[in-house]
Amino acid sequence: MEQFEEIRKIALELFERRKFTISKHANERMVERRISHSDIKLVLLYGSLYRQETDEYGDIKYTIRGWNQESRNIRIAFIVKNLLIIITVIREEEI
Repeated sequence: MEQFEEIRKIALELFERRKFTISKHANERMVERRISHSDIKLVLLYGSLYRQETDEYGDIKYTIRGWNQESRNIRIAFIVKNLLIIITVIREEEI
């Protein structure tokens, strides 16, 4: 869990420094699910680890669960390389 806390701090720092990219898929889901950049920041600040797995490219993908400003459950999947790569965003009520 300590490793995740360090990764979360790095992800948040990259996000705040605008060193991130949002995949086309995540952008589409953000619009569709009305998830904003500030929602992502809240999840990065206060969310907890939901899943950690290695993807098909050998990168560690983290999924964290948190809440937006309306207290709706949101999950964010991301990879940290030399920048933060947001893969997808999910509002759990829609699952």
